[in-house]
Amino acid sequence: MKLTIITVCFNSEKTIENTIKSVIAQNNLNYEYIIIDGGSTDSTKIIINKYIKYISFFSSEKDEGIYDAINKGIIKSTGDVIAILHSDDIFYGTKTTESVINHFKSISDLDCLIGNTVITNSNSGKIIRKYSGNFFKKWMLYIGFSPPHPSTFIKKNIYDKLGLYNNSYKIAGDFDFYIRLFLKAKITFKLVNESYVLMQSGGKSSNSIKSNFISSKEIIKSLRGNNLYSNWFLILLRFPIKLIQFIIK
Repeated sequence: MKLTIITVCFNSEKTIENTIKSVIAQNNLNYEYIIIDGGSTDSTKIIINKYIKYISFFSSEKDEGIYDAINKGIIKSTGDVIAILHSDDIFYGTKTTESVINHFKSISDLDCLIGNTVITNSNSGKIIRKYSGNFFKKWMLYIGFSPPHPSTFIKKNIYDKLGLYNNSYKIAGDFDFYIRLFLKAKITFKLVNESYVLMQSGGKSSNSIKSNFISSKEIIKSLRGNNLYSNWFLILLRFPIKLIQFIIK
């Protein structure tokens, strides 16, 4: 069983090397690595080319945003399972992909595996939040809470059936896809209390009041677009859940 790892990036010279190193350090070697760059103008492409022998496919061109770039990677993928590792994230350890593939091998009809993403302070490296996949319940999508995207691994044939990410969203494209995945389709998924990805704080969906407003607005749009009831009060209920994850690490 082969894993496809997709990294999308743009002007990521400060972090992309650590991301790449975390991939090539994996014990499980049965993977392909795809990097989609949005036409970086800093030294990102130079850094990527240092490791080109480890990369199955690399392109650098202007795109229509993060979900457009992810879609390009999925289209190019040939693996059985897809992992999306952003350019400021790293795998939690060297046995991460081995663990992921073993779960899929142990359950032949498993469509999706969800683990934990550990969020650290970008300056000190201190753990500030454990975004636990084991905590996720499908009903939480109705209030805008979704599983951790970097630690959610999905079979390629599920993308073939359900389609790709809607790139009209700037922040909530993964949430919109999860509506189709968990509430519309009858997929099989497994929650595990295993940490798979280390993410730096300051992600696009939570790094400012403005981005939180945009993500909330897009979440409501997605729910209503999928004929599911939503309002601002319900969506704001997801923030207490997030607060719990800052307390319990």
